[in-house]
Amino acid sequence: MDMSNAKKLNNAIVTIAIVIILITFGARASNNMIGTTMPLLAKEYFNYNNTEIGLLATVFMGFMFIMSNFINTKIKSKTRRKLFILSSIVYTITFLFFYISNSIMIWPVAALSGFSIGALMPNLITSAGLFDDRKLRERMLAIYSLSLSTSLLIGPAIESIILRYYTIQQSFLFFAIIASVVPLLSPFLKFPETEHELGSDSSLKNIVRNNGFKVALLNNLTYQVPFAFIITFDGIYAKTVFHASNSIAILLYSLFFITSFLGRLFLAAKPVTNIKFLIDLSVLLTIIGLLVAWISPNIYVFIIALLILGIPHGFTYTLSIVTLSRTFDVKLRNAANSYFFSTMSLIGAILPSILGILVDVTSLRWGFIAILPIIIAVFYFTEMYARQVKELKMYI
Repeated sequence: MDMSNAKKLNNAIVTIAIVIILITFGARASNNMIGTTMPLLAKEYFNYNNTEIGLLATVFMGFMFIMSNFINTKIKSKTRRKLFILSSIVYTITFLFFYISNSIMIWPVAALSGFSIGALMPNLITSAGLFDDRKLRERMLAIYSLSLSTSLLIGPAIESIILRYYTIQQSFLFFAIIASVVPLLSPFLKFPETEHELGSDSSLKNIVRNNGFKVALLNNLTYQVPFAFIITFDGIYAKTVFHASNSIAILLYSLFFITSFLGRLFLAAKPVTNIKFLIDLSVLLTIIGLLVAWISPNIYVFIIALLILGIPHGFTYTLSIVTLSRTFDVKLRNAANSYFFSTMSLIGAILPSILGILVDVTSLRWGFIAILPIIIAVFYFTEMYARQVKELKMYI
């Protein structure tokens, strides 16, 4: 390859990376804002109890599952591209609806928001993993994952500042601006060639049969349980137990995402080699972080717990999507990514309701301990399947 072609290729790669980073930032920062602020909106404005808050989060995640599992996996690349653009527009508009919502309207708004975001996230994963070169592909996936952490780090910090001067309802208007980045750049996102998807068995049965999919799913689940608890209830926990303001309660999420960001920055700078080792380390840190959160006598110790818990958050998702990219070829990656994301959405839809009931029955503090047996049980099965996937220890 001559210098001119090499330069063009590098410029193309940089352009693709920038588009993925900006769209991912806009989608995830705004999506996380809904996940963390909608419970506060429901609690303070509509007087919802913890069970009702959990059910509201279930509606949001449930419609995300419907889109990603039943629609995104069944349509071809060109149609998915059109759906992506349309959904990005609808998604941005839902922030205006959150602003004017009431105790009844918030339910369909949550459903519409979840439905539209369900068409965005799986395609972002697929776009980041389109490169044939494995090292470049995994680095791009790590960069995509890093942009997720960047959005999760900066988003709550921005909202914390906003909430010093504006109401919770008004904060949705500001995040409509951030969400608008997605429809503006969506026409430039790279999608797979249609012919790559023809003649391949992308059925759920065929995807689930792959042990790499099982490892990716179970590995992410080891952290999805505590993450669902943290996202749904940590703001309320900080306000209730440590008497934090709305601004401080939201700012705590940024502290949590600092170490998540650093973990993903590490994986972007140094592509992962031994995935299994990092899976084991992530579970250990999750258990330690939950124990520290449980014993926290004050908000400062609780911050330490969040910093510990941020590390496995940074590792786990990246390890799962890299596992999928190693164990599926390009013909099946969209289906694998969509089923992975949709399954996580389904579990995420169920978890808040279960955790809400758990908190009402016990307490917010004991919730950190009650979820430990689930994490340990899931980790056992993760290890069982991981031993059968040679790609997890592939050195590059």
